Amino acid sequence: MADSEVRIGKANQGLMKKIWLGWGVILLIIGIILVVSGKEKTIDLLNPLSGVKKEAVKEDRPIVVGFLPTWNVGKTQIYGAEIDQMVFLGVEVSGNGGLVWDIQSKKLNSDGYLLLKNNISRTGGKNILGIKLFNDKGIEALIASDEAKTKLYTEVSNLVTAGNFDGVNIDFEYMSNPIRVLDDDFLNLLAGARAAGWKEISLDVFANTIIKGNKEGLEKLLSNIDRAIVMAYDFRRPGSPMAGAVAPMGAEVGERSISEITQKVIDYGLDKKKIIMAYPLYGYEWETDTNLLNSATRAAGYGATVFYRDAASDPLWGISVEPKWDELAQSPWVAWQEKAQRSKIVSKKVGKYYRKVTEYYTVDQWHQAYFENEKSLGIKMEATKQAQLGGVGFWALGYEGNTELIKSLKSKL
Repeated sequence: MADSEVRIGKANQGLMKKIWLGWGVILLIIGIILVVSGKEKTIDLLNPLSGVKKEAVKEDRPIVVGFLPTWNVGKTQIYGAEIDQMVFLGVEVSGNGGLVWDIQSKKLNSDGYLLLKNNISRTGGKNILGIKLFNDKGIEALIASDEAKTKLYTEVSNLVTAGNFDGVNIDFEYMSNPIRVLDDDFLNLLAGARAAGWKEISLDVFANTIIKGNKEGLEKLLSNIDRAIVMAYDFRRPGSPMAGAVAPMGAEVGERSISEITQKVIDYGLDKKKIIMAYPLYGYEWETDTNLLNSATRAAGYGATVFYRDAASDPLWGISVEPKWDELAQSPWVAWQEKAQRSKIVSKKVGKYYRKVTEYYTVDQWHQAYFENEKSLGIKMEATKQAQLGGVGFWALGYEGNTELIKSLKSKL
């Protein structure tokens, strides 16, 4: 009996030691967790796709979205960590809900795109499938037909799975009514896309969708998508009667601006993390009446596109001209003169009769170009960060000429 009691006592002592040791290990683990959680949330991860060590994206950091139009496939630099999401834009959608596999859409399987797509995945970014429809009648036909919507849901879902895409960007643009996307039937189209399993869903919207939209409609829109990408450009475009900044931060009373979009988002209390501001990597050049800021344009406002890669050259377009700065728009611009041939119809006596003939002459014609540079884009990055929006987008990859610009702008976020 005594020996057994001793053995039991020793067993109890051993058990108590194990219990205390277990508590010690638990407390140590808790302490480590508390220390780690108090440090910077960004940690180093090993990407299983490539074995490349990369920084994990903090959930609260603004993202960078790069739009790759089909006509620039194979013409861009090879992007990786500079881009958080790359949108292939894209595959055309018909009014009957089917995907249109034309020459541009088929670039989805081209070597040039797949090289870029694989590098985005390898460096931890997301590849997004872009679908587009820019015809009002086509959009109306699509959303009015259950059969067409079902066809769209099925074909896009199959493509997302087959191409291993991380989501879908919807670029359905109502040219006549920017707030049409806030109507219930269009929201039902988006809800159906969500139910169809398109993964992450973003919708491209006009600046006026936010500026002119009502609070309730915009809240419903955001509840049906993961991100609204605001096309914060083309405030002035070919056909504009006045030359000016394509993406102005500020503007005169009655004119639209990026600041107005941001203020509306704040005033309405919208989910800022779901708002992406897409900025241009281009501008426009017009023939103008004078060399003064925002001069009236000639030739029915026709404007030629000025890409960032060209505007960044020195000297600009091969001419010695010093860029000016539009303080209100926070944008660079230039004015210069070129010789231009003009013609007019005059009456000229030929023999005994007067005839209408064309007479040619030369004038010094004013040109103005408004574009973006690293300073103006940096100001937009800072404004996005200060407003705590979800990120920025760039239209379009290939217009900038190199990867260093996007890398530099991303660092400002």
